[in-house]
Amino acid sequence: IRVHAYMYTQYSHVNTKNMYVYTYVCMEMPIQSFWFCTDTSSLMSTNISFNQPELNIDKSIKLVEGDKNSRILFFYGKCDISDTKIIDNKNGELFDKMLSSIKLDRKQISLASYIPRGIGEFENDHKMITTLQLINYRLIELINPKYLIIMSNYCIKMLLAADLSSMSLRGKWFDFNTPNDVVPKKCRVLYEPSLLINNPDLKKDAWEDLKEIKKQLGG
Repeated sequence: IRVHAYMYTQYSHVNTKNMYVYTYVCMEMPIQSFWFCTDTSSLMSTNISFNQPELNIDKSIKLVEGDKNSRILFFYGKCDISDTKIIDNKNGELFDKMLSSIKLDRKQISLASYIPRGIGEFENDHKMITTLQLINYRLIELINPKYLIIMSNYCIKMLLAADLSSMSLRGKWFDFNTPNDVVPKKCRVLYEPSLLINNPDLKKDAWEDLKEIKKQLGG
């Protein structure tokens, strides 16, 4: 599968025969409408000033947790309002176990959430989602991981702009390009912890995906 993201139109086309996904992203808000850092040092060491007067938002938000130099970026969907970190509480406990099973921990990975922790109340705001779309593509470009792991159907829908489920995409590697990417990221879908908690029978598939991630990392 190969995924390309373009900021021009607003539809997706999936060619299941040749395993290519072409993603077209609607760009309704000018990129100048938000302030964003230009290097990973600023990205990881400080909060991002997220000022959107038209949406009545003026907050400092930490977009990424973990190691900014990691070769692997885990991209989650939406944080709960009560979360004190990306993937917290019972979901976080299981996520930590999943990482530990392949000899990783949060300090060794980059971890982001499509809707950043702290602004979950805006998940249904169209203007906000459009802004986050641009931010998250830029985020991937800045971190520039070799491996991108997507968790949750929501994250699949928003990053790939396609109504595909984690069950239909898991089990394979595919290339993912943001608009300004020169080198594609190797991307894989991993079941999110909440799905595994509610569907224990899926843990076997998740373990197979984790082993493949470990293999790619040289473990």
